[in-house]
Amino acid sequence: MSRRRLSALGVGILVGLVLPGATLAEDKYPTVDFGGRLQLDYTFFDSDKFQFDDGGEVRRGRLFAKGKLAEHWDYKVQYDFAPDDPELKDGYVRYSGPSNGRFWFGNFKQPVSLEQLTSSKYTTFNERAFTSGLAEGRRLGIGYQGWGDSYTWMATAYGDEANGLVEGNGAAGRFVYQLQPADGSAVHLGLSASWNEDADDTIRLRVRPESHQDSHRILDTGAIEDVSDFIRYGLEAAYVRARFSAQAEYATLEVSRRAAEDLSFTGYYAYVSFFLTDDRRPYKAKDGAFGRVEPASGKGALELALRFSSLDLTDKDILGGEGEAVTLGINYYATSHLRFTANYVIADTDEVAGDDDPSALQIRMQIEF
Repeated sequence: MSRRRLSALGVGILVGLVLPGATLAEDKYPTVDFGGRLQLDYTFFDSDKFQFDDGGEVRRGRLFAKGKLAEHWDYKVQYDFAPDDPELKDGYVRYSGPSNGRFWFGNFKQPVSLEQLTSSKYTTFNERAFTSGLAEGRRLGIGYQGWGDSYTWMATAYGDEANGLVEGNGAAGRFVYQLQPADGSAVHLGLSASWNEDADDTIRLRVRPESHQDSHRILDTGAIEDVSDFIRYGLEAAYVRARFSAQAEYATLEVSRRAAEDLSFTGYYAYVSFFLTDDRRPYKAKDGAFGRVEPASGKGALELALRFSSLDLTDKDILGGEGEAVTLGINYYATSHLRFTANYVIADTDEVAGDDDPSALQIRMQIEF
């Protein structure tokens, strides 16, 4: 299906949801709420070997409709209209009849990573770390999520991605142990695993230099063929106390091949952040992820952050290269729905990846509504 047809489909879905909502009379259900986000970026590169292009882009331009279909049934449909990547994102219904649990049906994020499951509206840095190149995204499937006073977990089984960008079958699971003392601090310890079987027995792993403006991938395995399946394991940790927070993840991807040696790729990141104002990162226990910063005063909230990340895509006969990146971030939350950010990224790769060491200054304005 072409991108143009996908865009038309997305508009049709949203309009189809708007019109019934406009004619609701005394019926309690269905309900509908609308919202979205706009992320406008401009990036300046200091290129090394490869000449990256400076410029601006609509990083994300999303609209969504969500609401309830009945007492225990809710839904969400979200479409991204960003020029380079128009596609359906969320498209699911959930059943919350069980106590402390709910079933998921449709296209939704798979439970594999703290940074992946934290919305791009609420991540500390403009772009996710290198380890996102090893993580699953949204897939069509079913799942069950449960939670208690000190934990949350989710297990899923899935097939293709809704837009046909990824094809294959898989299953994933995640468990998070949480502590949230009365002083407002939070401790998060999580682990996840996923199993995948690609439809055409071929996978490719590649990442940008933690900046999205230029499509060049700084690390790239190329096509890995004759793959029987691959398994991802992940560890997560996060800590929040008053203005300070820290977060880290480690991930490894084990690739099984039929007629060649098996492969292993690994990555990790760690970062700290600190608010100069009397604010903090809010933790959402049910989701095991972070949420929206609500400035404590009308002057807004100001946050500084520093991240180190690493990814190794070289093993056996696959020479994807190894890279590291350091990112300094400044976030100004003017209101709970308006945010300005600046990230300075310094990347470094080994000789296998071409010894390319670019840096980038990425500026973003984000509106959430």
